[in-house]
Amino acid sequence: MFLPDDNMLAFGSCLAGFGILAAGLLALLFRNPDAPRWTRPELVAMLVCVPLTAMIGLGLGYAGYGTLRLIAGAGDPRQLLVLAAVLILLVLAWRALGIRGRLKDSAAATGGISASAYLATKPTLPLDAEPPSPGPQARSGGRAA
Repeated sequence: MFLPDDNMLAFGSCLAGFGILAAGLLALLFRNPDAPRWTRPELVAMLVCVPLTAMIGLGLGYAGYGTLRLIAGAGDPRQLLVLAAVLILLVLAWRALGIRGRLKDSAAATGGISASAYLATKPTLPLDAEPPSPGPQARSGGRAA
């Protein structure tokens, strides 16, 4: 029961649950309009998200492996209690921290677009604006001297 191979489902569910909660908290940090200056560059977000994604993936992999061992009859069924407890605690923490509402509020405050996304978009015309008039047309058949 105390070997790491025996507790893969419990360990994986705890690791994935912690990773999901950390992802929500980091999303609050990076989406906040008054976030610290060091959160602005995309490199910082990438350097934070890559290990977090690895943690969630590793946790889900462990949980999947533990589930397969449980189906094969080699695991301890009490690990399902740990999985259920992690899911319940994750939902309770997510709701207590109000992550979903805070993310919606910060998206509304920033217009749903990050500051760096404006650089990647092409300028568009508003729907009720008239297109710009063409410039003076060159004489037909004539060449500029």
